[in-house]
Amino acid sequence: MDGGLVTGRYVSTGCESLDRLLGGGFEFGRVSLVYGEASTGKTALALSLASSFLRLEPICRSYYVDADGKLSTDRLMQIVDGSLLERLFVWRPRSFKEQGELLERLVMLSGKRSQIIVDSITSLYRLEAGGFDAPFLLNKGLNRQLGFLAEAAKAKGSQILLTGQVHSVPDSGATRVEMVAERLMRYWSDTVLRLEAASIPGVRRAVMEKPQVLKNECMFRLTDCGVGEVG
Repeated sequence: MDGGLVTGRYVSTGCESLDRLLGGGFEFGRVSLVYGEASTGKTALALSLASSFLRLEPICRSYYVDADGKLSTDRLMQIVDGSLLERLFVWRPRSFKEQGELLERLVMLSGKRSQIIVDSITSLYRLEAGGFDAPFLLNKGLNRQLGFLAEAAKAKGSQILLTGQVHSVPDSGATRVEMVAERLMRYWSDTVLRLEAASIPGVRRAVMEKPQVLKNECMFRLTDCGVGEVG
């Protein structure tokens, strides 16, 4: 990772190109969403952000919700220095209901300028929906979870980073890929960043979808230490 800074309102991703795209990094007091297909770098980016936050906010805690259940201890220790791990708290909810209860507790427990990362907020939702249109109660639960996180961002100045999954949907005889629970996710997110695979191994494309910016994409590389520059 190429350094990493907390600069007032922003936390660096560890990659200058991504930071420029984001206007300085991921912002405190906002809900940020990173989504894309599997293996596009969502977890690497989330862990890089946690590392930057912990290194330069020495009394603060980062709360990491591993809802996917796939966070590797080896990968975690590659990206986050061992001296910082005592302030990184990792949870692994077993159901969408448990995820909601956990997030409400974390919002209550977290202090000013805390960091909450949920990777991925839609994995258990999608699992319980069975891959089809989610029933009313699941949508209501996701809306409640997102609302609690948005309130933590607004009231406490917390940094909220969510990762989101995608799925294929029928479209005029073909299929297209779209974000899971797209309407709710876009409504509650202040920043939406889409990650895509590139033709070069290990390189990914980031596309800023919200807010709209003049230069809305950049390339970055997945590294042993998280994310970094291409070339």
